[in-house]
Amino acid sequence: MDGVNLTLKPTKKYKTNRILVSFTTNITDPSEITARTLLADLLESTSVHFTTQRAVALKLSELYGASFGTSVSRYGNVYGLNFIINVVNDNYLAGSTNLLQETCDFLREMIFAPQIVADHFDEEIFNIQKQNLTAFLSSLDDNKQHQALSRMNSLYFYDQSQKIPTVGRVTDVPSLTATKMAAYYHQMLANDQINIVVSGDIATDEMVQALSDLPFTPRPSKQLDLFYSQAELQAVNVKNDREAVSQSKLNLAYSFPIDFKSPTRFAAMVFNELFGGSALSLLFQNVREKNSLAYYAESDMDFFRQEMWVQTGIQSENKDQVLAVIAEQLKQLQAGQIDEGQLKKIKIGMINSYTGRSDSQNTALSRGLGASLTGVVTTEADWVAGVQEVTAKQIAEVAGLAHLQAVYFLDGGGQ
Repeated sequence: MDGVNLTLKPTKKYKTNRILVSFTTNITDPSEITARTLLADLLESTSVHFTTQRAVALKLSELYGASFGTSVSRYGNVYGLNFIINVVNDNYLAGSTNLLQETCDFLREMIFAPQIVADHFDEEIFNIQKQNLTAFLSSLDDNKQHQALSRMNSLYFYDQSQKIPTVGRVTDVPSLTATKMAAYYHQMLANDQINIVVSGDIATDEMVQALSDLPFTPRPSKQLDLFYSQAELQAVNVKNDREAVSQSKLNLAYSFPIDFKSPTRFAAMVFNELFGGSALSLLFQNVREKNSLAYYAESDMDFFRQEMWVQTGIQSENKDQVLAVIAEQLKQLQAGQIDEGQLKKIKIGMINSYTGRSDSQNTALSRGLGASLTGVVTTEADWVAGVQEVTAKQIAEVAGLAHLQAVYFLDGGGQ
């Protein structure tokens, strides 16, 4: 069906089947980010026939202890609202069962039969979920590492939607009404691109038959604007905040113009692991271990937003020294000063981690969704070969693309 894509990840490794239904779109208003989180909460908690959270839990118990939940996600400019259910495979149940069909019937109920009366969500349920979301978003700044990362991104990104955390912001919640959310639900149902990913021991025709009762309507297949990029700043944005925290947070954001479809993405991944993405990295060894300048020092990157960042937890008086050591490690990699023995260990660690995660059904769903969104299908053998073939020269080349754009410092003042 146009606009509805099915990816099947057949495997006999597990006794369960796991189904992901993801509604994805480009948003037009930053406040929609918060709205999608509230909508996910509303659609997870109740439905027309399961009018309480207890009723939902009882139904999942009847489905032999199935687990169900919703979530939101961001892939660059694309935002997803996801339904995930995990249920035992019929092959492992005694007697004659059709648990796969019952599971899809449950999904139909939760996705297509929310408690919307006339043109608005049930007010009592809506108010409970709105209060819960307000409390959750208000609590995020209690985690100072999360707070510092969010403020760094707000300093780095031009686009307002990119500044906002994936789960939204508390200041948007008051404007969300039961009527607005019902309208937003119908808009999502009619217009979003839909990606369904299934992991388990299921034949394609069996899965298609089970899903055929989900009343999706055809929608135009459109190319979503997936990758976010922005022009580089002429000068580094710097911001210092001061709070009574026991551990100061120093975060750096770099432009890193490599996306998921780039032929250099494997070199970029190895570079990140070598720079600060593992316990064998230069940042971990030289900032944390050798010089004892940080409680943690790590890097990560986002191919969908073409950004790399460094997070550290430090004592305030060490700020300038930490900045200097971080800059020196990046400069070293840009110059191609890479120990071959360390590089070999980094690659082995990456490959072991990747193949180890292959045993997770959650990983299978995540990789299947990524392939559906990007059109890039990478087998495990392709991934391993891609990492193994990365050279020190290639690492130096991609390291040269990382340009510092923002420095955020949450100063604990030596508390």
